[in-house]
Amino acid sequence: MNGRNGAVVKTSRMESTAAYLMIAPLFVLLILFTFFPVFYSFYISLFHYDPFDHIVYFVGLSNYHIVITNGLFLYSLLNVGYYTLIVVTAQTFLAMLLAILFNTKLPVSRPARAIVYLPAISSPVALSIIFIWVFSPQGLINSLLAFLHMPHGINFLYSVKYAFYAIMALNIFSTAPYFMLIYLAALQSIPLPVLEAASIDGVRSFWHKFRYIYFPMLRFSTILVVILGIIGSMQLFDQVYVMTQGGPGNATLVPLMYVYDYAFLSTGTLGLAAAASFILFAIILVITVLQRNFFRELTWS
Repeated sequence: MNGRNGAVVKTSRMESTAAYLMIAPLFVLLILFTFFPVFYSFYISLFHYDPFDHIVYFVGLSNYHIVITNGLFLYSLLNVGYYTLIVVTAQTFLAMLLAILFNTKLPVSRPARAIVYLPAISSPVALSIIFIWVFSPQGLINSLLAFLHMPHGINFLYSVKYAFYAIMALNIFSTAPYFMLIYLAALQSIPLPVLEAASIDGVRSFWHKFRYIYFPMLRFSTILVVILGIIGSMQLFDQVYVMTQGGPGNATLVPLMYVYDYAFLSTGTLGLAAAASFILFAIILVITVLQRNFFRELTWS
């Protein structure tokens, strides 16, 4: 009996060892490319760090104070907050409407879904380059305006008034299809008896179905979509970098563009860039926690 128990224990240890060996490469990569950069970035944020001239000295929390009191960083936060409000609201409702529209068994439904989903799996840089043409004076938008006999020839991306809205349009166009799949999965999980009972009770029009069935039963999916949307919007960078680089006149400046400018376009400000990135991380973390608590109370009430 003791021999059998010993064999079982030995086999269990061998399996555990094999499992640890298999996941060890992943842990090594995780430490090297995730945890180490995070801790090293925090270390840099406490120093005046100029690797090119080899000037490094400890400044404590001074970098954080400089960033927090910098009007340009605060302006970038206001920009990204305004962007988040518009984009998250628009992409959430558009994703929900697209999911309801494609939640059918028609033969064209699946090909249509695949076509609509293409922007979600396309490279942000490639889409940004396409939208540079779309919003150019000879692009698609101005051609449509000319066809409608409206003022045209506007260079949207060089306009302080329109540049940020152009980037918003691009991101709504590319992210709504992704969130559509989340809503589509939730819609297809609604029990058929619920829909049949609602139909018997007189809930037949699209608006009534949306108000009394779809919207309440998609509450948890909406929480997920909004949280993911806010996190993604606060980290906006690729499209701004490719399309406007924060211009014109800082009209499209966002926090990660601010971090990029201080990290790579200025000398001796790498510590400030690291501090700004950690401040942004703290803001996103606080917003996410508050949002989850708010939605939890709203859901259970």
